[in-house]
Amino acid sequence: MNKSIKPEQDQRKLAGTVRAGILRCIFLSSPKMRYFPRFKWRYVLAILSLLAVGSAGLVFWRAQRALRFATVEVQSQQFLELSVRKLAGVSSGFEWINAPEAFAGAAVFKGEFYLCGAAGLFRYDSHGVLLKHYRPGQELPPSPLLRMASGILRDVNEPELLIVTATEGVLAFNGADFRQILPTDTNARSITSILPLNSGQLLLGTRKRGVLVYDGQKLQEFHASLAGLHVTELAGNDSDLWIGTHDQGVIHWQAGRSESFAEAQGMPDPQVLSIALMNDKAYVGTPVGIGEFENGRFVRVLAPGRFVRAVYAQGPEVLAGTAEGIAEITAGPRRLQDIVRPANRAIADAQQIFTSGDSLYAVTRTALYQKESQHGGWRRVLASANTTLADRNVSALALDRTGRLWVGYFDRGLDLLDTNFQTRTHIEDDNVFCVNRVLPNPGSGSVAVATANGLVLFDESGSKRQVLGRADGLLADHITDAALYGNGMVLATPAGLTFLDGSGTHSLYAFHGLVNNHVYTVGAAGTEVIAGTLGGISRLENENVTANYTVATHGLTHNWISAVVRNGDEWMVGTYGGGIVRLLPDGRFEPFDLATAKFEVYPNAMLVTGQHVFAGTLGKGLYIYHRDTNRWTVVTEGLPSLTVTALAAGNGFVYVGTDNGLVRIAEQNLP
Repeated sequence: MNKSIKPEQDQRKLAGTVRAGILRCIFLSSPKMRYFPRFKWRYVLAILSLLAVGSAGLVFWRAQRALRFATVEVQSQQFLELSVRKLAGVSSGFEWINAPEAFAGAAVFKGEFYLCGAAGLFRYDSHGVLLKHYRPGQELPPSPLLRMASGILRDVNEPELLIVTATEGVLAFNGADFRQILPTDTNARSITSILPLNSGQLLLGTRKRGVLVYDGQKLQEFHASLAGLHVTELAGNDSDLWIGTHDQGVIHWQAGRSESFAEAQGMPDPQVLSIALMNDKAYVGTPVGIGEFENGRFVRVLAPGRFVRAVYAQGPEVLAGTAEGIAEITAGPRRLQDIVRPANRAIADAQQIFTSGDSLYAVTRTALYQKESQHGGWRRVLASANTTLADRNVSALALDRTGRLWVGYFDRGLDLLDTNFQTRTHIEDDNVFCVNRVLPNPGSGSVAVATANGLVLFDESGSKRQVLGRADGLLADHITDAALYGNGMVLATPAGLTFLDGSGTHSLYAFHGLVNNHVYTVGAAGTEVIAGTLGGISRLENENVTANYTVATHGLTHNWISAVVRNGDEWMVGTYGGGIVRLLPDGRFEPFDLATAKFEVYPNAMLVTGQHVFAGTLGKGLYIYHRDTNRWTVVTEGLPSLTVTALAAGNGFVYVGTDNGLVRIAEQNLP
């Protein structure tokens, strides 16, 4: 193909040709040049050769340099950043309030039993005596523990107990010390399963990054075909691997080639909960049965319709851990009916079934069981202790005027604890179930509980007296928040605001000027009401909207308002994505140095005391505003989770509820 040359390039080329011709004529016409000694030409040729070699070397060096840069760039994209560090215990003033252990897995390591769960790691001797409890936020990172496996990794070359956390990577415990393998990327940090390999590598299944491999130094994708999966389970080895997924069935990876099996290929459900391998067979547990495979090919469905959380295979026997108990299945030839023996209901909701030596064990959320013989029953060998709280996922907190602590849960109703935490009254029914706010009335001693199924009213003794809902004049049954107002209350609902007093109920919504119908939080001071909604803030005076604020208003960082509290003559406003801002009496918004940032304030998780303003966040810990210095600090150490969901204060303590338990601290000991 001809290349076009510009006129100026033609001129430069012609000038160069003329100069070369003139020099050649001079050289040949000169007498001295004509008799130039022949041996000196050799020096000229040598110099020209050196110049040519140098030019070639320069080109080669530049090419190698570019290749090195390209290799580094590819490796930086291939390898994921991570840190490996030794853990040290946390010294904090937070006091642990016992909640259910919620066991998720177990293992036998160096002759001792270990159980893990939301409450941390429990270490028992061979006789079942508890030796040590390692707690999230104290001895361990602030995250529930999901599962365990033992293995030897390349970077330490000694047996370790490898523990998956929900949000803080993998913990490795050698019996004396913990170390943390923590990817920098939050998606790689959200690990669901692990599989130690004989090579010293560790496979990690993640929610969004698929299957990763850690070789003791680097973390990278295991194989491109397994990237981007929501992995739920791993089984096998590095040459013959089974990968369970959340919504794509099971994947069989063998010799660099992967094959997927979902409903179209016979699987009973695309969600995989468990996998068990035995010789050339694989059993894949799902919410509606077990998929059986032989030599990598789908064969049939066992236990159809059963929710199989855990599965274990031994000879012709397949054990299925279901919500009803452990079912024992004899998987006969395809032409014969499978034998399913009735499940043992005493060990319902098995999380894991495993062997150690000659013994078979099953882990439930409350205990560890051992099978007495091949066809015998199950015997409980370890059990959870009695706990102060009924659940771990706290959604609301309040102290009434007698000093009792009311603890509301996301889906387990309500606990009433006496001042010494010695007695507990648990309330859970169709109405008292999903609790959003507990609102004591200091004047009357009554307590209103806002739930997803109505407003439940209790008297001073803690007895349930009345349930109000849409049929009683409220805008909705779902009450997202409540605040004392006048002689009654103002209620936030997904359909607007309802005012409730002795005269009855009256409501307002977008038709009456509310900025948005979906009200998440509400605060009241005198005749003023602040309604935080999905679309901004409405300011009301005497039950009339006087101003609306959205992100179009200078200083408001986010339309989704999740919490509001009164601080002197101003309002502290928590947003779901824009941190915390200050609303002044004149309607202006002001940012804070630390607290106005890209994070989520958890719905209704703000509190004001005489010295502080507290704000709970989604995954960022506890924000504390010091009213005397007008400065914020962030607390993460000592919390069982970095998601702070509820706050209360009384008796000199600040109570901090999280999605993984409850702690308290003397307010004077706050950092």
